Amino acid sequence: MSGFRLYHAAMASVLLAGSLAMAPAARADDDETAPRSNVNNVQLQKELAVLHFKPDAAGPACIDSLKELHKTQDLLQKEQENTRNQDLTVAEDVLESDFETSIEACAEDVEKLCETHNPSSDLRAACEKIDSLPSKDAQAAD
Repeated sequence: MSGFRLYHAAMASVLLAGSLAMAPAARADDDETAPRSNVNNVQLQKELAVLHFKPDAAGPACIDSLKELHKTQDLLQKEQENTRNQDLTVAEDVLESDFETSIEACAEDVEKLCETHNPSSDLRAACEKIDSLPSKDAQAAD
């Protein structure tokens, strides 16, 4: 395996493992810090559960979007720890957008993995949990 391919596989493994362990963007307290929507988080978790079976199947776009997502999560966590200000609302909006971007960026890789010939029963079960993947036509329209 070439050095780049080995690095790519290692990076995918780290990002996928970190993403699978992701906590919600904000605590579900009874105040204003509760996440507005958990739908994107759940959908991305389903996709990452599929990619976990073969981390090197995650393409560069998927990996890059997950890196951006993690950066935004770190920024949001720092903002929550420091103060409650308008930057927090902006960071939450960016995080929601990053989730959507990651879902779209990883969808093609997930679809390819789910369409493999004779998948394991665990992979098949993970693929069946995905309600729908963004279609290429829908992505092109955006």
